[in-house]
Formats: sequence, C-alpha cells, structure tokens
Amino acid sequence: MSAGPERDPVDYFDSAYRDYEGQNPPKKLDHYVDMLEARTRVPDLQLLDIGCGRGRFLQHVSAREPSWRLFGIEPEPSGVTASSALVPEATILEGVADSLPFPSEGFDVVTAWDVLEHVPDPRAALLEVKRCLRPGGALGVVVPVYDSITGPLIRALDRDPTHIHKESRDFWLRLIGEHFGAIEWHGIYRYLLGTSRYLHRPTRRLRRATPAVFISAIRD
Repeated sequence: MSAGPERDPVDYFDSAYRDYEGQNPPKKLDHYVDMLEARTRVPDLQLLDIGCGRGRFLQHVSAREPSWRLFGIEPEPSGVTASSALVPEATILEGVADSLPFPSEGFDVVTAWDVLEHVPDPRAALLEVKRCLRPGGALGVVVPVYDSITGPLIRALDRDPTHIHKESRDFWLRLIGEHFGAIEWHGIYRYLLGTSRYLHRPTRRLRRATPAVFISAIRD
C-alpha cells in the first residue's frame, strides 16, 4: 500500500514487498475493519482507501461488508490496474494523497495503510483527508515508527527508499491531532516470517515499543 511521488518504471510492489499477498493476510485486514467499525456506525458507508496498492484491503472489505461503497486511489499504474481487476465493484483512480480527486465531505471513512511515510507533505495529505471526510467520519492510519527500543532494528531492516519520513509515534500522533479529534491508537508487531507466515500482533500494553502503530481519529 502506497501513495507517494512518482517512481521509476520498476514495479513498486515487486521491488518493495517480498510477498504482497502474504503481507496482507485476512487476520490483519480483519483487524483494520474491526477498528474502523468501532469508530463509525453509519450503514452502507462510503470508504476511500488511499494508496490502495493491488487492492487486497478493498477486496477484503467488499467480501466482508458488501453494502459498503468502495473507492481507492493509487499512484502506481500497475496498482490501479490490479485493484480494478480484483475489485471491479470499487472505483479506483490514479492519484496521490495530497491532491484527492473527490468532492468535499464525500466519505464516511478514509484509510491510509502504510502511506503517510511516503508522502512528501503529510500535513497537506491530512488536510485533504479532512476535506473529503464528512463531519463525524473516521480516519484509519498505520505507519512504521522509528523510535523506542525497536527503532534501530526498524531502520536497519527498512530498505524502502520511498520511506521519506522515518518518524516517532509521537510525531504522528501530534500531526494527526492537529486536524482530527477523538484519537485512539495502539501498537503493532509485524513481520513476514519466511514465506509462509506473517506476524501481525496488535497491542495496547506494549504500544510504546512496537515497530508500527495503528491510529484512528474522528473529523470534528
């Protein structure tokens, strides 16, 4: 999942993911949907997934919540093509996070899974998200974080040159808090173990020592 500046012709997903499918297992995607459903009670809601990648999250949502109306935006042409084929019922457009081609207050939920660290100006992207969300709408974000005891290891393992922002969890909490309210967050331990198992462990108790965080917030 990505939403950053233009990249070279090498397919981003082939170069940045050891196993795109394996790194997006149902357990992980169920966790994302569960967290969103806890923040919004709108029936038949409209959801926008920024940096929708090859469409695995939108496909999962479509199967689990068939009444939701789904939209995605993705800067990689190969991702747009793959997502459109995988989730034909969704509207998938090519574009970037800080210039969303959608009307104001058009969505009940906006998601950005592993996206903001790629975006040149994450503040501008969050302002665009706020514009597109209806009052009371929910934002869901996952970002890698490079502070705490796991910081040095995450920096050593991170080989993605499109990760522009290697920030702390407090940086992202402050930035999102500038524009949204009712913030809730927890940590995530995650790693692809070999070729057969993806570790995805959400935790509140150890949220200050995880390599990634899940943040949800509400538009005032």
